[in-house]
Amino acid sequence: MNPALARHLQTLGLERAPFPPTPDAAAWFQTARLEAERVEAAHCLRTRAGFVLLTGEIGTGKSTFLRRLLFSLDGEGVVTSMVFNTFLQGPDLLAAVLRDFGLEARGTPAADIDTLNRFLVQQWRAQVTCVLMIDDAQNLTLESLELLRLLTNLETGQEKLLQIVLAGQPELRDNLEQPGIRQLTSRICKHVQLDVLAADEVQRYVHHRLDAAGNPSPGIRLRADAAQALHRASGGNPRRIHQIMDRCLYGLYAQPADQRVIDAALVHTAAAEAGARPLRRRRRILWKKAPLALAASIAGGLVLFALVAALAVRSDASYADDHALPVPAAPAAAAGQTPGQRWDVCLQGLGTTAPQVQAVSETWLARLPSREGLCLRRLPEGWQAGWQARLRVENFLAAADGQAEVLAVQALLRDAGLYDGALDGRYGPRMRAAIGRFQQHNGLPPSGAPDPATLLLFDTLLAARAAASPPSPETHLHGNG
Repeated sequence: MNPALARHLQTLGLERAPFPPTPDAAAWFQTARLEAERVEAAHCLRTRAGFVLLTGEIGTGKSTFLRRLLFSLDGEGVVTSMVFNTFLQGPDLLAAVLRDFGLEARGTPAADIDTLNRFLVQQWRAQVTCVLMIDDAQNLTLESLELLRLLTNLETGQEKLLQIVLAGQPELRDNLEQPGIRQLTSRICKHVQLDVLAADEVQRYVHHRLDAAGNPSPGIRLRADAAQALHRASGGNPRRIHQIMDRCLYGLYAQPADQRVIDAALVHTAAAEAGARPLRRRRRILWKKAPLALAASIAGGLVLFALVAALAVRSDASYADDHALPVPAAPAAAAGQTPGQRWDVCLQGLGTTAPQVQAVSETWLARLPSREGLCLRRLPEGWQAGWQARLRVENFLAAADGQAEVLAVQALLRDAGLYDGALDGRYGPRMRAAIGRFQQHNGLPPSGAPDPATLLLFDTLLAARAAASPPSPETHLHGNG
Protein backbone atom coordinates (compact mmCIF):
# COMPACT_ATOMS: atom_id res chain seq x y z
CA MET A 1 0.00 0.00 0.00
CA ASN A 2 1.16 3.54 -0.74
CA PRO A 3 2.76 4.94 2.47
CA ALA A 4 0.82 8.21 2.25
CA LEU A 5 -2.45 6.31 1.84
CA ALA A 6 -1.53 4.05 4.76
CA ARG A 7 -0.99 7.09 7.03
CA HIS A 8 -4.25 8.63 5.82
CA LEU A 9 -6.21 5.47 6.66
CA GLN A 10 -4.44 5.05 10.00
CA THR A 11 -5.47 8.57 11.00
CA LEU A 12 -9.09 7.69 10.29
CA GLY A 13 -8.89 4.27 11.96
CA LEU A 14 -9.52 2.42 8.67
CA GLU A 15 -7.81 -0.67 7.26
CA ARG A 16 -8.41 -0.04 3.55
CA ALA A 17 -9.68 2.73 1.29
CA PRO A 18 -13.50 2.76 1.57
CA PHE A 19 -14.09 4.83 -1.56
CA PRO A 20 -11.44 3.85 -4.14
CA PRO A 21 -11.50 5.25 -7.68
CA THR A 22 -11.25 1.75 -9.18
CA PRO A 23 -13.77 -1.14 -9.22
CA ASP A 24 -13.91 -2.91 -5.85
CA ALA A 25 -15.80 -6.20 -5.95
CA ALA A 26 -14.52 -7.19 -2.49
CA ALA A 27 -16.93 -4.71 -0.82
CA TRP A 28 -19.95 -5.58 -2.98
CA PHE A 29 -23.05 -3.58 -2.04
CA GLN A 30 -25.80 -6.14 -2.38
CA THR A 31 -29.41 -5.28 -2.99
CA ALA A 32 -32.11 -7.88 -3.59
CA ARG A 33 -32.54 -6.80 -7.23
CA LEU A 34 -28.83 -6.64 -8.00
CA GLU A 35 -28.13 -10.00 -6.41
CA ALA A 36 -30.99 -11.62 -8.33
CA GLU A 37 -29.61 -10.18 -11.59
CA ARG A 38 -26.13 -11.52 -10.83
CA VAL A 39 -27.42 -14.98 -9.94
CA GLU A 40 -29.53 -15.22 -13.11
CA ALA A 41 -26.67 -13.98 -15.31
CA ALA A 42 -24.36 -16.60 -13.77
CA HIS A 43 -26.98 -19.28 -14.38
CA CYS A 44 -27.25 -18.30 -18.06
CA LEU A 45 -23.48 -18.71 -18.42
CA ARG A 46 -23.38 -22.04 -16.57
CA THR A 47 -26.11 -23.46 -18.79
CA ARG A 48 -24.45 -22.10 -21.97
CA ALA A 49 -27.50 -20.11 -23.02
CA GLY A 50 -25.80 -17.45 -25.15
CA PHE A 51 -25.16 -13.73 -24.76
CA VAL A 52 -25.51 -11.76 -21.53
CA LEU A 53 -25.81 -7.98 -21.98
CA LEU A 54 -24.89 -5.52 -19.19
CA THR A 55 -25.59 -1.81 -19.64
CA GLY A 56 -25.39 1.22 -17.37
CA GLU A 57 -24.26 4.81 -17.23
CA ILE A 58 -20.65 5.74 -16.46
CA GLY A 59 -19.87 5.02 -12.82
CA THR A 60 -22.82 2.75 -12.03
CA GLY A 61 -20.62 -0.29 -11.35
CA LYS A 62 -20.45 -2.30 -14.58
CA SER A 63 -16.83 -3.38 -14.06
CA THR A 64 -17.55 -4.26 -10.43
CA PHE A 65 -20.55 -6.33 -11.53
CA LEU A 66 -18.36 -8.20 -14.03
CA ARG A 67 -15.77 -8.98 -11.38
CA ARG A 68 -18.44 -10.13 -8.95
CA LEU A 69 -19.94 -12.30 -11.67
CA LEU A 70 -16.49 -13.76 -12.32
CA PHE A 71 -15.99 -14.49 -8.60
CA SER A 72 -19.31 -16.35 -8.47
CA LEU A 73 -18.15 -18.66 -11.29
CA ASP A 74 -14.76 -19.35 -9.74
CA GLY A 75 -14.11 -23.02 -9.07
CA GLU A 76 -17.07 -24.19 -11.17
CA GLY A 77 -15.19 -25.43 -14.23
CA VAL A 78 -15.20 -22.07 -16.02
CA VAL A 79 -12.33 -20.42 -17.90
CA THR A 80 -12.61 -16.76 -18.76
CA SER A 81 -11.12 -14.32 -21.22
CA MET A 82 -11.56 -10.68 -20.17
CA VAL A 83 -11.06 -7.88 -22.71
CA PHE A 84 -10.97 -4.33 -21.36
CA ASN A 85 -9.23 -2.63 -24.31
CA THR A 86 -12.07 -2.31 -26.84
CA PHE A 87 -10.07 0.08 -28.98
CA LEU A 88 -8.72 -3.16 -30.39
CA GLN A 89 -11.01 -4.04 -33.28
CA GLY A 90 -11.56 -6.91 -35.69
CA PRO A 91 -8.55 -9.24 -36.04
CA ASP A 92 -6.68 -7.47 -33.19
CA LEU A 93 -9.65 -8.06 -30.87
CA LEU A 94 -9.74 -11.74 -31.84
CA ALA A 95 -5.99 -12.04 -31.18
CA ALA A 96 -6.48 -10.46 -27.72
CA VAL A 97 -9.19 -13.01 -26.92
CA LEU A 98 -6.87 -15.87 -27.90
CA ARG A 99 -4.01 -14.52 -25.81
CA ASP A 100 -6.23 -14.22 -22.73
CA PHE A 101 -7.26 -17.86 -23.16
CA GLY A 102 -3.54 -18.73 -23.29
CA LEU A 103 -3.52 -19.40 -27.04
CA GLU A 104 -1.15 -18.14 -29.72
CA ALA A 105 -2.60 -15.99 -32.49
CA ARG A 106 -1.65 -17.23 -35.96
CA GLY A 107 -2.02 -13.94 -37.83
CA THR A 108 -5.20 -14.31 -39.87
CA PRO A 109 -8.84 -14.28 -38.69
CA ALA A 110 -9.59 -17.64 -40.33
CA ALA A 111 -6.62 -19.33 -38.68
CA ASP A 112 -7.34 -17.72 -35.32
CA ILE A 113 -11.00 -18.77 -35.38
CA ASP A 114 -9.86 -22.31 -36.18
CA THR A 115 -7.44 -22.22 -33.22
CA LEU A 116 -10.15 -20.91 -30.94
CA ASN A 117 -12.67 -23.51 -32.13
CA ARG A 118 -10.25 -26.38 -31.45
CA PHE A 119 -9.62 -25.03 -27.96
CA LEU A 120 -13.35 -24.59 -27.22
CA VAL A 121 -14.15 -28.14 -28.38
CA GLN A 122 -11.36 -29.49 -26.18
CA GLN A 123 -12.71 -27.57 -23.18
CA TRP A 124 -16.29 -28.68 -23.91
CA ARG A 125 -15.20 -32.34 -23.92
CA ALA A 126 -13.60 -31.72 -20.52
CA GLN A 127 -16.92 -30.20 -19.35
CA VAL A 128 -15.34 -26.78 -18.98
CA THR A 129 -17.38 -23.68 -19.85
CA CYS A 130 -15.57 -20.88 -21.71
CA VAL A 131 -16.70 -17.30 -21.10
CA LEU A 132 -15.61 -14.15 -22.92
CA MET A 133 -16.24 -10.88 -21.04
CA ILE A 134 -15.87 -7.58 -22.93
CA ASP A 135 -16.07 -4.28 -21.02
CA ASP A 136 -16.71 -0.88 -22.65
CA ALA A 137 -18.31 -2.76 -25.55
CA GLN A 138 -20.00 0.43 -26.77
CA ASN A 139 -16.66 1.13 -28.50
CA LEU A 140 -16.89 -1.97 -30.71
CA THR A 141 -17.34 -1.33 -34.40
CA LEU A 142 -19.90 -3.07 -36.57
CA GLU A 143 -17.06 -5.24 -37.90
CA SER A 144 -16.13 -6.36 -34.38
CA LEU A 145 -19.74 -7.06 -33.44
CA GLU A 146 -20.09 -9.16 -36.57
CA LEU A 147 -16.95 -11.05 -35.52
CA LEU A 148 -18.59 -11.84 -32.18
CA ARG A 149 -21.63 -13.13 -34.05
CA LEU A 150 -19.35 -15.50 -35.95
CA LEU A 151 -17.87 -16.72 -32.67
CA THR A 152 -21.37 -17.57 -31.42
CA ASN A 153 -21.69 -19.93 -34.40
CA LEU A 154 -19.08 -22.16 -32.78
CA GLU A 155 -21.24 -24.92 -31.31
CA THR A 156 -21.59 -28.66 -30.85
CA GLY A 157 -25.04 -28.79 -32.43
CA GLN A 158 -26.72 -28.62 -29.01
CA GLU A 159 -24.71 -26.06 -27.05
CA LYS A 160 -22.76 -22.88 -27.73
CA LEU A 161 -19.06 -23.41 -27.15
CA LEU A 162 -18.41 -19.79 -26.14
CA GLN A 163 -20.51 -17.72 -23.75
CA ILE A 164 -20.18 -13.95 -24.18
CA VAL A 165 -20.85 -11.08 -21.76
CA LEU A 166 -21.00 -7.62 -23.34
CA ALA A 167 -20.85 -4.68 -20.92
CA GLY A 168 -21.13 -1.04 -21.93
CA GLN A 169 -22.82 2.30 -21.67
CA PRO A 170 -26.47 2.71 -22.77
CA GLU A 171 -25.51 3.49 -26.36
CA LEU A 172 -24.41 -0.15 -26.66
CA ARG A 173 -28.12 -0.99 -26.89
CA ASP A 174 -28.43 1.36 -29.88
CA ASN A 175 -25.42 -0.27 -31.55
CA LEU A 176 -26.95 -3.72 -31.13
CA GLU A 177 -30.20 -2.61 -32.76
CA GLN A 178 -28.50 -2.04 -36.13
CA PRO A 179 -30.17 -4.21 -38.80
CA GLY A 180 -26.83 -5.62 -39.92
CA ILE A 181 -26.28 -7.51 -36.65
CA ARG A 182 -29.84 -8.46 -35.71
CA GLN A 183 -28.75 -12.12 -35.63
CA LEU A 184 -26.40 -11.24 -32.80
CA THR A 185 -29.11 -9.35 -30.90
CA SER A 186 -31.50 -12.30 -31.17
CA ARG A 187 -29.03 -14.42 -29.18
CA ILE A 188 -29.12 -12.24 -26.06
CA CYS A 189 -30.75 -14.30 -23.31
CA LYS A 190 -30.27 -11.90 -20.39
CA HIS A 191 -30.08 -8.10 -20.18
CA VAL A 192 -28.91 -6.56 -16.89
CA GLN A 193 -29.48 -2.81 -16.61
CA LEU A 194 -27.59 -1.03 -13.82
CA ASP A 195 -29.00 2.19 -12.43
CA VAL A 196 -27.97 4.84 -9.92
CA LEU A 197 -28.68 4.44 -6.21
CA ALA A 198 -32.02 5.60 -4.88
CA ALA A 199 -32.10 8.34 -2.25
CA ASP A 200 -32.85 5.88 0.57
CA GLU A 201 -29.92 3.63 -0.46
CA VAL A 202 -27.12 6.22 -0.33
CA GLN A 203 -26.65 6.28 3.45
CA ARG A 204 -26.71 2.49 3.65
CA TYR A 205 -24.21 2.29 0.78
CA VAL A 206 -21.77 4.69 2.48
CA HIS A 207 -21.98 2.89 5.83
CA HIS A 208 -21.51 -0.46 4.09
CA ARG A 209 -18.35 0.78 2.39
CA LEU A 210 -16.99 2.24 5.64
CA ASP A 211 -17.71 -0.91 7.64
CA ALA A 212 -16.06 -3.08 4.94
CA ALA A 213 -12.97 -0.86 5.33
CA GLY A 214 -12.73 -1.68 9.07
CA ASN A 215 -14.55 1.39 10.41
CA PRO A 216 -14.33 1.16 14.24
CA SER A 217 -17.30 1.75 16.54
CA PRO A 218 -18.69 4.41 16.72
CA GLY A 219 -16.39 5.43 13.87
CA ILE A 220 -17.30 7.56 10.87
CA ARG A 221 -21.00 8.06 10.19
CA LEU A 222 -23.03 9.94 7.58
CA ARG A 223 -26.02 11.86 8.93
CA ALA A 224 -29.39 11.42 7.27
CA ASP A 225 -29.48 15.02 6.03
CA ALA A 226 -25.94 14.60 4.68
CA ALA A 227 -27.02 11.48 2.82
CA GLN A 228 -29.77 13.46 1.11
CA ALA A 229 -27.27 16.17 0.19
CA LEU A 230 -24.89 13.50 -1.12
CA HIS A 231 -27.64 12.00 -3.27
CA ARG A 232 -28.46 15.41 -4.77
CA ALA A 233 -24.79 16.23 -5.43
CA SER A 234 -23.96 12.84 -6.95
CA GLY A 235 -27.27 11.97 -8.60
CA GLY A 236 -26.92 8.59 -6.87
CA ASN A 237 -23.99 7.66 -9.14
CA PRO A 238 -21.60 5.43 -7.13
CA ARG A 239 -18.47 6.84 -8.77
CA ARG A 240 -19.54 10.40 -7.93
CA ILE A 241 -20.35 9.29 -4.40
CA HIS A 242 -16.81 7.94 -4.06
CA GLN A 243 -15.31 11.21 -5.29
CA ILE A 244 -17.30 13.29 -2.80
CA MET A 245 -16.90 10.92 0.14
CA ASP A 246 -13.15 10.72 -0.39
CA ARG A 247 -13.00 14.50 0.07
CA CYS A 248 -15.30 14.29 3.10
CA LEU A 249 -12.83 12.00 4.87
CA TYR A 250 -10.17 14.70 4.80
CA GLY A 251 -12.62 17.05 6.48
CA LEU A 252 -12.82 14.72 9.49
CA TYR A 253 -9.15 15.00 10.47
CA ALA A 254 -9.73 17.77 13.02
CA GLN A 255 -12.61 15.96 14.74
CA PRO A 256 -12.07 13.60 17.71
CA ALA A 257 -12.25 9.92 16.79
CA ASP A 258 -15.58 9.46 18.57
CA GLN A 259 -17.19 12.49 16.90
CA ARG A 260 -16.48 11.88 13.24
CA VAL A 261 -19.91 12.59 11.80
CA ILE A 262 -20.34 13.86 8.24
CA ASP A 263 -22.98 16.57 7.99
CA ALA A 264 -24.63 18.25 5.01
CA ALA A 265 -22.27 21.25 5.14
CA LEU A 266 -19.23 19.01 4.77
CA VAL A 267 -20.86 17.17 1.85
CA HIS A 268 -21.55 20.49 0.07
CA THR A 269 -17.92 21.59 0.56
CA ALA A 270 -16.53 18.25 -0.59
CA ALA A 271 -18.79 18.20 -3.65
CA ALA A 272 -17.57 21.65 -4.66
CA GLU A 273 -13.93 20.59 -4.23
CA ALA A 274 -14.48 17.38 -6.19
CA GLY A 275 -16.23 19.26 -8.98
CA ALA A 276 -19.01 16.72 -8.82
CA ARG A 277 -22.07 17.42 -10.90
CA PRO A 278 -24.81 14.83 -11.28
CA LEU A 279 -24.74 13.13 -14.67
CA ARG A 280 -27.77 14.01 -16.75
CA ARG A 281 -29.73 10.83 -17.11
CA ARG A 282 -30.40 9.74 -20.66
CA ARG A 283 -33.91 9.33 -21.91
CA ARG A 284 -34.66 5.66 -21.39
CA ILE A 285 -34.91 3.74 -24.66
CA LEU A 286 -37.31 0.83 -24.55
CA TRP A 287 -35.32 -2.36 -25.02
CA LYS A 288 -36.85 -4.71 -27.48
CA LYS A 289 -38.08 -7.92 -25.90
CA ALA A 290 -37.34 -10.16 -28.85
CA PRO A 291 -34.42 -11.94 -27.10
CA LEU A 292 -36.83 -13.24 -24.46
CA ALA A 293 -38.54 -15.40 -27.06
CA LEU A 294 -35.25 -17.17 -27.68
CA ALA A 295 -34.57 -17.60 -23.98
CA ALA A 296 -38.04 -19.01 -23.38
CA SER A 297 -37.47 -21.77 -25.93
CA ILE A 298 -34.18 -23.01 -24.48
CA ALA A 299 -34.37 -26.38 -22.75
CA GLY A 300 -34.25 -26.19 -18.99
CA GLY A 301 -36.44 -23.11 -18.74
CA LEU A 302 -33.87 -20.33 -18.84
CA VAL A 303 -36.49 -17.70 -18.19
CA LEU A 304 -36.25 -18.67 -14.55
CA PHE A 305 -38.87 -16.39 -13.16
CA ALA A 306 -41.75 -17.18 -15.53
CA LEU A 307 -44.98 -18.61 -14.09
CA VAL A 308 -45.50 -22.32 -14.64
CA ALA A 309 -48.88 -24.04 -14.42
CA ALA A 310 -49.60 -24.05 -10.70
CA LEU A 311 -50.77 -27.00 -8.66
CA ALA A 312 -54.30 -26.87 -7.28
CA VAL A 313 -54.50 -26.08 -3.55
CA ARG A 314 -57.33 -25.04 -1.31
CA SER A 315 -58.31 -21.42 -0.76
CA ASP A 316 -56.04 -19.08 1.16
CA ALA A 317 -59.04 -18.13 3.30
CA SER A 318 -58.27 -21.22 5.37
CA TYR A 319 -54.95 -19.85 6.65
CA ALA A 320 -54.87 -20.32 10.42
CA ASP A 321 -54.99 -16.98 12.24
CA ASP A 322 -53.53 -18.76 15.28
CA HIS A 323 -50.09 -18.49 13.71
CA ALA A 324 -50.40 -14.99 12.23
CA LEU A 325 -48.56 -12.16 13.97
CA PRO A 326 -50.26 -8.77 14.08
CA VAL A 327 -49.02 -6.23 11.55
CA PRO A 328 -46.71 -3.90 13.48
CA ALA A 329 -47.11 -0.18 13.85
CA ALA A 330 -44.55 2.02 12.16
CA PRO A 331 -41.30 1.95 14.19
CA ALA A 332 -41.09 4.83 16.63
CA ALA A 333 -37.96 6.96 16.66
CA ALA A 334 -35.64 6.56 19.61
CA ALA A 335 -34.55 9.68 21.47
CA GLY A 336 -32.51 11.85 19.17
CA GLN A 337 -33.05 9.57 16.15
CA THR A 338 -35.22 9.93 13.09
CA PRO A 339 -37.04 6.81 11.81
CA GLY A 340 -34.49 6.62 9.00
CA GLN A 341 -31.60 6.62 11.47
CA ARG A 342 -33.29 3.94 13.54
CA TRP A 343 -33.65 1.82 10.39
CA ASP A 344 -29.93 2.19 9.62
CA VAL A 345 -28.97 1.24 13.19
CA CYS A 346 -31.18 -1.85 12.95
CA LEU A 347 -29.58 -2.93 9.65
CA GLN A 348 -26.09 -2.42 11.06
CA GLY A 349 -27.01 -4.65 14.00
CA LEU A 350 -27.76 -7.58 11.69
CA GLY A 351 -24.09 -8.34 11.09
CA THR A 352 -21.17 -7.55 8.82
CA THR A 353 -22.58 -9.26 5.73
CA ALA A 354 -24.81 -7.02 3.60
CA PRO A 355 -28.46 -7.68 4.58
CA GLN A 356 -31.29 -8.47 2.22
CA VAL A 357 -33.73 -5.56 1.82
CA GLN A 358 -37.07 -6.00 0.05
CA ALA A 359 -40.52 -4.42 -0.12
CA VAL A 360 -43.06 -6.72 1.54
CA SER A 361 -46.82 -6.81 2.07
CA GLU A 362 -48.84 -6.90 5.27
CA THR A 363 -49.98 -10.40 4.30
CA TRP A 364 -46.36 -11.53 4.23
CA LEU A 365 -45.67 -9.96 7.61
CA ALA A 366 -48.67 -11.74 9.11
CA ARG A 367 -47.36 -15.10 7.85
CA LEU A 368 -44.05 -14.91 9.74
CA PRO A 369 -43.92 -17.23 12.75
CA SER A 370 -41.35 -14.87 14.29
CA ARG A 371 -39.88 -11.44 13.57
CA GLU A 372 -36.64 -12.00 15.42
CA GLY A 373 -33.72 -10.55 13.49
CA LEU A 374 -36.03 -8.53 11.20
CA CYS A 375 -35.81 -4.76 10.60
CA LEU A 376 -39.02 -3.04 9.51
CA ARG A 377 -40.03 0.41 8.38
CA ARG A 378 -43.14 1.83 6.78
CA LEU A 379 -42.69 3.82 3.58
CA PRO A 380 -45.41 5.75 1.69
CA GLU A 381 -45.74 2.86 -0.77
CA GLY A 382 -45.81 0.13 1.93
CA TRP A 383 -43.52 -1.90 4.16
CA GLN A 384 -39.79 -2.51 3.73
CA ALA A 385 -37.98 -5.31 5.58
CA GLY A 386 -34.31 -6.06 6.11
CA TRP A 387 -32.72 -9.26 7.42
CA GLN A 388 -29.61 -11.41 7.29
CA ALA A 389 -30.22 -14.21 4.79
CA ARG A 390 -29.49 -17.86 5.47
CA LEU A 391 -31.20 -19.50 2.51
CA ARG A 392 -29.83 -17.92 -0.67
CA VAL A 393 -30.84 -17.87 -4.33
CA GLU A 394 -27.63 -19.71 -5.27
CA ASN A 395 -28.82 -22.77 -3.35
CA PHE A 396 -31.70 -23.13 -5.82
CA LEU A 397 -29.80 -22.39 -9.03
CA ALA A 398 -26.91 -24.79 -8.45
CA ALA A 399 -26.56 -27.31 -11.24
CA ALA A 400 -26.21 -30.42 -9.07
CA ASP A 401 -29.03 -32.62 -7.79
CA GLY A 402 -29.56 -33.21 -4.09
CA GLN A 403 -29.11 -29.65 -2.84
CA ALA A 404 -29.88 -29.98 0.89
CA GLU A 405 -31.59 -26.60 1.14
CA VAL A 406 -33.86 -27.33 -1.83
CA LEU A 407 -34.66 -30.79 -0.46
CA ALA A 408 -35.83 -29.28 2.82
CA VAL A 409 -38.10 -26.80 1.04
CA GLN A 410 -39.45 -29.51 -1.27
CA ALA A 411 -40.39 -31.63 1.74
CA LEU A 412 -42.09 -28.66 3.37
CA LEU A 413 -44.14 -27.92 0.25
CA ARG A 414 -44.93 -31.58 -0.40
CA ASP A 415 -46.28 -32.11 3.13
CA ALA A 416 -48.51 -29.07 2.64
CA GLY A 417 -49.89 -30.42 -0.63
CA LEU A 418 -48.16 -27.79 -2.77
CA TYR A 419 -45.56 -30.04 -4.45
CA ASP A 420 -46.07 -33.49 -5.96
CA GLY A 421 -42.70 -34.12 -7.60
CA ALA A 422 -39.73 -36.21 -6.58
CA LEU A 423 -37.60 -35.01 -3.67
CA ASP A 424 -34.50 -34.54 -5.79
CA GLY A 425 -33.12 -31.26 -4.46
CA ARG A 426 -33.42 -29.62 -7.89
CA TYR A 427 -35.16 -26.36 -8.75
CA GLY A 428 -37.20 -27.46 -11.78
CA PRO A 429 -40.62 -26.73 -13.32
CA ARG A 430 -42.63 -28.54 -10.62
CA MET A 431 -40.68 -26.76 -7.92
CA ARG A 432 -41.26 -23.38 -9.55
CA ALA A 433 -44.98 -24.12 -9.78
CA ALA A 434 -45.14 -25.01 -6.10
CA ILE A 435 -43.19 -21.90 -5.07
CA GLY A 436 -45.46 -19.72 -7.22
CA ARG A 437 -48.58 -21.00 -5.44
CA PHE A 438 -46.88 -20.63 -2.07
CA GLN A 439 -46.05 -17.01 -2.92
CA GLN A 440 -49.60 -16.30 -4.03
CA HIS A 441 -50.91 -17.43 -0.65
CA ASN A 442 -48.37 -15.43 1.30
CA GLY A 443 -48.66 -11.95 -0.15
CA LEU A 444 -45.78 -12.16 -2.62
CA PRO A 445 -45.72 -11.87 -6.43
CA PRO A 446 -46.33 -15.44 -7.70
CA SER A 447 -43.22 -15.58 -9.87
CA GLY A 448 -42.09 -19.05 -8.85
CA ALA A 449 -38.63 -17.57 -8.24
CA PRO A 450 -36.81 -18.01 -4.91
CA ASP A 451 -36.60 -14.28 -4.18
CA PRO A 452 -35.21 -13.17 -0.78
CA ALA A 453 -38.62 -12.60 0.89
CA THR A 454 -39.80 -16.06 -0.15
CA LEU A 455 -36.58 -17.63 1.15
CA LEU A 456 -36.93 -15.87 4.51
CA LEU A 457 -40.46 -17.20 4.88
CA PHE A 458 -39.25 -20.71 4.02
CA ASP A 459 -36.39 -20.33 6.51
CA THR A 460 -38.63 -19.26 9.39
CA LEU A 461 -41.18 -21.98 8.61
CA LEU A 462 -38.46 -24.63 8.56
CA ALA A 463 -37.05 -23.33 11.86
CA ALA A 464 -40.52 -23.34 13.46
CA ARG A 465 -41.12 -26.84 12.13
CA ALA A 466 -37.82 -28.10 13.60
CA ALA A 467 -38.47 -26.45 16.96
CA ALA A 468 -41.87 -28.15 17.30
CA SER A 469 -42.27 -31.91 17.74
CA PRO A 470 -43.10 -31.46 14.78
CA PRO A 471 -46.50 -29.76 14.23
CA SER A 472 -48.55 -30.34 11.09
CA PRO A 473 -46.75 -28.60 8.19
CA GLU A 474 -50.14 -27.58 6.77
CA THR A 475 -50.83 -25.52 9.88
CA HIS A 476 -47.88 -23.28 9.07
CA LEU A 477 -48.36 -23.05 5.33
CA HIS A 478 -52.05 -22.52 4.77
CA GLY A 479 -54.00 -23.74 7.76
CA ASN A 480 -56.38 -26.58 8.43
CA GLY A 481 -59.55 -25.16 6.76
